[in-house]
Amino acid sequence: MTPRFAAVAAVFLVLCAAHAAIAAPTPMPSPASTYAPSPSTSTSTSTSPSMSSMNQIPLSINLSQAETIALASSPALALARGQLESALGAIGTARAGGLPNLSGSGSYSRTKSTIPAGSFGPGSPAFASLTTSKSASVTLRQLLVDGGRIHEAVMAAKFGSDAARYDLERQVQAVEFNVASAYYAALQARHQLQVARDSLNLAQVQLKLVRAQFKAGVASRADVLTAQLPVAQAQLAVAQAANGEKTQLALMLDTMGLPAQTPVTISDETASLVTLPALSDVLATANRDRPDLLSAQASADSASASLRSARLGLFPSIAANGTDSTTASKNDATTTGGTFLPGWSVGASISIPIFDGGLTRGETAQAQGVADQASANLRSTQLLVSLNIQQSYLGVQTAEAGLIAADAEYSQAKTVLDVTNAQYRAGVTTLPLLLNAQVGLAKAEGDQVNALYTYKTAWQQLLLSEGILGQ
Repeated sequence: MTPRFAAVAAVFLVLCAAHAAIAAPTPMPSPASTYAPSPSTSTSTSTSPSMSSMNQIPLSINLSQAETIALASSPALALARGQLESALGAIGTARAGGLPNLSGSGSYSRTKSTIPAGSFGPGSPAFASLTTSKSASVTLRQLLVDGGRIHEAVMAAKFGSDAARYDLERQVQAVEFNVASAYYAALQARHQLQVARDSLNLAQVQLKLVRAQFKAGVASRADVLTAQLPVAQAQLAVAQAANGEKTQLALMLDTMGLPAQTPVTISDETASLVTLPALSDVLATANRDRPDLLSAQASADSASASLRSARLGLFPSIAANGTDSTTASKNDATTTGGTFLPGWSVGASISIPIFDGGLTRGETAQAQGVADQASANLRSTQLLVSLNIQQSYLGVQTAEAGLIAADAEYSQAKTVLDVTNAQYRAGVTTLPLLLNAQVGLAKAEGDQVNALYTYKTAWQQLLLSEGILGQ
């Protein structure tokens, strides 16, 4: 690079510094600070488990391990990550228009021309002239003023990347919720199978008791036949519950992204009531942390920035440019020329849009429509969050009351069966009453299992509605 071009570059650095200090538009709050995901969440969305870890799936997995496997294999998460990468790339595209642009060019040409006879005097012969030209140049261009259009475009891209990041975070929560729901459904089916087996065992015990009383002469043949019916019904219930357990386990594996034939078992979880916070606290947390609400806000801000950028399409722009060049030209008919001669230029240009065929107006109208849609979507999301919280909160309250009632039902049914069984052994009650007590206990066990996993699923739904599932 020649000393002249170095001087030109120094001039441009000064111009750029002046442009940044004086002519730049008022900076807006950074979307990274306004809508930054919490550290615990960003870790889960930016890193995913290695797919190689799925080659060694443990024979017994808990809910956390099931969610980890699902996050590693979910196609929906792969799509969301690709959308985030695209949004991050849009920031660089928008920023490029305001950065220095350096370009080089070179040319080589060889021209032949014929000089007609008599051109240099009477009787001068005609001859051919060959001219060789060479040139090389380097040009530096820097945009100084554009009214803030590029700045707004960059802000729109940044807000857009924030929206994509929150969409990914919400998708992670959706995957975790689906896995948890399938996991609890599989556990519920397993316990229903155990309830069916307990009912079958109890029916078989009662049948033995009736047969013993028949042999002792205190029960009739009809009593034996009556006691055999619950055994047959319980055997059918066991077969149905076993198929139900296998079906729910296969559905859970499918939700995790694994083949339905994968040989795994799932670990049980303890049953305990969790203190329900105040509704106002839950709603405040959702308005602060729920990813899809934050994504809608970021999208609205991105649309507003794009609208401002479009409106600046008719604003004049000023740019500075400098060129360092060297050229050489030689005519074969002469003995001079062919030496490279340096040259340079520096200057500024102003571009004033006068008429663009309605392009700026059309882009502004389009951006206004997108901004209106984003604003409506934000309001719709806010209402949806409020509705989800109300429904999920009431769902947990109802499930909690159902679980307490189911526990009381089971305790009462067990006591009734114990008392009725003792009375039947003593001969002071009838077989139908004993069978009714047996059916009552089986129903109470099933109700208790259903109430437990309804409660657990309701809590998962509340955490999802609150936007803190997985934290």
